[in-house]
Amino acid sequence: MLRGSCLCGTVRYEVRGAPGTMYICHCGMCRKASGSSFATNMFVARPAFAVVSGQSSLRGYQSSPGERRHFCTQCGSPVYSQSDLRPEVVSVRCGTLDDDPGIEPSEHIYVGSKAPWFTILDGARQFEGEPDP
Repeated sequence: MLRGSCLCGTVRYEVRGAPGTMYICHCGMCRKASGSSFATNMFVARPAFAVVSGQSSLRGYQSSPGERRHFCTQCGSPVYSQSDLRPEVVSVRCGTLDDDPGIEPSEHIYVGSKAPWFTILDGARQFEGEPDP
């Protein structure tokens, strides 16, 4: 089991199963939401993700049709997102993990819109947009 929390500790969650793919997203929305060059995320099966405290402090923002980004209203930390296109998984923001997931990013997505000041130096696969399922 993995644990995670927001910056202020109000929202706490557990991942009760093995995480899926960890990926780095370079899309403009992830850059804006993270305030950084990219966002590192990992897929988690929806039934394996549980908010264990602070549920009332979570709010969802519809960043695009069918896509909701959930964040803590106390500190603003992005915690996870969920897409109507993939209802079986949530995308957890890896910066909120309190434990080591035991995996590393295996791919960069939306590199076609990455920040021009950031150079990808690792050997992970790169996709101009989102990879095919």
